[in-house]
Amino acid sequence: MAHYKLVHHLEPLQEELEMHSVTDNIPLSTSSIGTRRYITVHRFGVGHPGPKIYFQGGLHASELPGMVILAHLVRLLQGRDDEPNGEIIIVPCANPIGLSQRMQGLHVGRSDLGVGGNFNRNFPDLSALLVEQFSALRCEERVLDEAAVKLELRKAVAAIVPKNELDSMKQVLLGLAIDADYVLDLHSDDLGVVYAYVCNPEHPAADLMCSHTKSVVSIDGIPDVVDFPAACLQPWRTARKLLPDVPITECLTATLEYRGVRDVRDDVAIDDARGLLGFMEAVGILQPERAPQPQPATLHTTQECVDYVRANAPGISIFSKGPGDHVTAGEEVALILDPTTGERTSLKARSSGIVFGCGGSKVVVPGSVIATIAGNSPLAMEAGDPFP
Repeated sequence: MAHYKLVHHLEPLQEELEMHSVTDNIPLSTSSIGTRRYITVHRFGVGHPGPKIYFQGGLHASELPGMVILAHLVRLLQGRDDEPNGEIIIVPCANPIGLSQRMQGLHVGRSDLGVGGNFNRNFPDLSALLVEQFSALRCEERVLDEAAVKLELRKAVAAIVPKNELDSMKQVLLGLAIDADYVLDLHSDDLGVVYAYVCNPEHPAADLMCSHTKSVVSIDGIPDVVDFPAACLQPWRTARKLLPDVPITECLTATLEYRGVRDVRDDVAIDDARGLLGFMEAVGILQPERAPQPQPATLHTTQECVDYVRANAPGISIFSKGPGDHVTAGEEVALILDPTTGERTSLKARSSGIVFGCGGSKVVVPGSVIATIAGNSPLAMEAGDPFP
């Protein structure tokens, strides 16, 4: 796919003191007459041997904290006087389609108003194509190693034929991340603490990632829906299954939820960006600039142990507990007020644990998820995506 490249031109003295970076503007397929959107990519360590890490923010375009954090991360990297031991790819605004959507003066960035559907769903599953590619390599008796696997992953993404602008955007994002050793997708809840969805918690760097991002909770496991991190991980799983004799360390993939959508502050975002620097130092992509700092403990749980507290009546939600609060099973988390009758319906926790997220809309309908609790016991799960 053609793209335009902008290179930061630095004064000679600055070039000696600052980390070199390259900025690409990758065009998406044209959506309508006279319209062209781009994804801006910041690259550090282009062509350097070593691990590759990929960051993106704003896939849900209304979730702003990640975009601010990554803007600070770019600036902090540009101010360093070392070069990475590998490659760093940063996409602060992964979704220019969602950023452009407004209804009656309000920004609407979670779902596509044109084609329809959640922006972080239905990413391509490359497994079938990889089966064909790896079978062909076996027949050719080619030497197979992790570098060869990464090449095939890139080829599989390049073979996707986008039908529209949204498909084009997904292909670009996958193409940037598919061969990375670490994929971190930055999001935020309506209201929440810092927490993480970790697809492969058994990865050697998973705990380091949680500690450096100061995640209060980590929810482990691959979701039923094919979101972006799952789409990046599944091809590695396919490769390991098809090539059992090839030593492969699959990429660490995670969704980082940075508090609530309204938690946009420079001082907090800078601290979060420094946490991401600390993680890169811990895994050897950057040279450490300071001694590791002790980090708070993370509560690890699985998706089966998350209590999705759902509204059972229409009305206005009034919270008894908030993000970060501990609850016990049977304790009230919120109540729903019907202002026409004054009737109040209590919603109680099914599990003991930590409230890590709360819904932002106070007007609720039956079935709406209004709070999430990280527990330690499996619960009966309702069918369907709790966050469509």
